[in-house]
Amino acid sequence: MKNLNNVTEDSVNAFLASLQDASINTRNAYGAALALAVTAKLPINEGMLAGFGAQLTKRKYARATRQLYLAALRRYLQWLDATDQLDADFNRAKAEAKLKVAKGDTRGGYRHRPADPDLPKIIGFYDDKIPPLSDEAKAARKRLEALRAAAVMHTLYASAGRVSEVASLTRAQVADGRASEVLITGKGNKQRMLFLTPEAQAAIRAYCNARDDSYDPLFISHGRNMGQPLSRMSIWLAVKAAVKALGLSKITSPHSFRHYRATQLLNEGMPLESVQAYLGHASPETTRIVYAHTKTAVLRDQLGTYGLNPTEALSGKT
Repeated sequence: MKNLNNVTEDSVNAFLASLQDASINTRNAYGAALALAVTAKLPINEGMLAGFGAQLTKRKYARATRQLYLAALRRYLQWLDATDQLDADFNRAKAEAKLKVAKGDTRGGYRHRPADPDLPKIIGFYDDKIPPLSDEAKAARKRLEALRAAAVMHTLYASAGRVSEVASLTRAQVADGRASEVLITGKGNKQRMLFLTPEAQAAIRAYCNARDDSYDPLFISHGRNMGQPLSRMSIWLAVKAAVKALGLSKITSPHSFRHYRATQLLNEGMPLESVQAYLGHASPETTRIVYAHTKTAVLRDQLGTYGLNPTEALSGKT
């Protein structure tokens, strides 16, 4: 999906359609807020929150309305991030910091939302949803979809891949679950490795073994668009469904897996430069990373040392 330069009507409509768990009033309020951003051709950059706030103040909107409209823009940004429509260098923390400066509030820096320690429950949620084998067509399809969801969540956790990177994987790349490392071309046309844990490999193997098709994409639709690669939005909705069922309010998108893994690995002592290379960051804060200086063998060894698997993470093992 192409990165956006401005807030557009089409992207706003797609965002509003994704708010399936929101009330009509919330969708209407967000729609009104983002319609202003569309009319103003609000640019998508790190100054957009501050710029939008200035426009609302200039138009003399009430403080409560300004807060609501800025909340709508923040959630729209989260959706753009989840669907990989933000530029690789976009930094939401900087956007918030510029808004604080514009409001004259410089008392403290941006506080990054902490990673939810319960995130591994999402993996367990889908692992437990896999129905038994069945010869009935509808039940067999439901089993395939459950195996796919479990494999997607394991892959997001193990690789900390961007949702677009996970969605674009092929069966050949992962060798139907036998490969522990996958060379991909990520954002900015940078090559890097995605690493798969034994649990992720097992989940992928279970899904691939249950399939009776020759489609190359790893994660595909088993319904109306049979064989088509699973969309980023479908992955995002699968995460949201588990989040809602489990009541994990701090988790907002597949990107939460990346944040969780980065936090986990750093807390356990993995060197910053290795974590940055593992995530494939390309923001100004990580321009010091030179991929050639972080050997694949080093990353492979460190990933075997750092980073608990989901079962260990939930058990509190240290």
